[in-house]
Amino acid sequence: MKERITLDTKLSELLELLPEVREVLLNYGYQRFEEEDIEQVVVDKLTIRGFCRLMDLDDKAQGNLWQKVQHIYRELEEKKWKRES
Repeated sequence: MKERITLDTKLSELLELLPEVREVLLNYGYQRFEEEDIEQVVVDKLTIRGFCRLMDLDDKAQGNLWQKVQHIYRELEEKKWKRES
């Protein structure tokens, strides 16, 4: 069964499944968590939707972030599919 990514996916789950997403999140303010030394606490509780709210991302930025996450996810799925074929 496929993992499913939604806006309600916790950041910890997202980063575990797609570590590459961390680089994308850095472009949207994730580095604040590192700078304030709260990363370990926040990623376990915050969802993608919550991250967007906390970072006060407008609709366009949220859409861009979501597209990038989906793109990385699709690339991972394609790699898995090719290995299984």
